[in-house]
Amino acid sequence: MTDTSTRPARTATTWDRHSPVRTAAELLLGVSFFVTVAFAGYGAATGHTSLVAQLGAIAFLTTLTCVLVSWFSGAGAPDEDTSGR
Repeated sequence: MTDTSTRPARTATTWDRHSPVRTAAELLLGVSFFVTVAFAGYGAATGHTSLVAQLGAIAFLTTLTCVLVSWFSGAGAPDEDTSGR
């Protein structure tokens, strides 16, 4: 049996430290990827270029850049001490 009397009741997860803007950017990254792939695939199947696929690709590359910068700028930062000591 594990003694939990000295541990905090709840520790912060990585999701607790995300801002709403970062979460929205990561969701937009996924949505723009699926939109780009779907409309580009449809355009390839029909032999037409799709403006939606091109705009989705621009949105995808922009949000990918923002998310990668956010991930790597946060990777070097030390974690906050949540133990309360």
